[in-house]
Amino acid sequence: MKPVDTKQVRKLLMALGCVVVGTEGSHEKWRTPGGLTDTIVASARQQSPGLLRNIQRVFEPELGPKWLEKGLSR
Repeated sequence: MKPVDTKQVRKLLMALGCVVVGTEGSHEKWRTPGGLTDTIVASARQQSPGLLRNIQRVFEPELGPKWLEKGLSR
């Protein structure tokens, strides 16, 4: 996975029904419709591959396998 623009990640999360539930400094905490939560670096222009893999892994039980890769390839 390569770095992805933060705007793209936000747009995909919103399209899947996720919402921002809080911010702390330069980070945003996102929650899935089913209640799973994870954090993105809101102040960064792009999200790193490691962070993207973590977001995908944490939300995978609800959003399905490789949901992030599939959503970004559209």
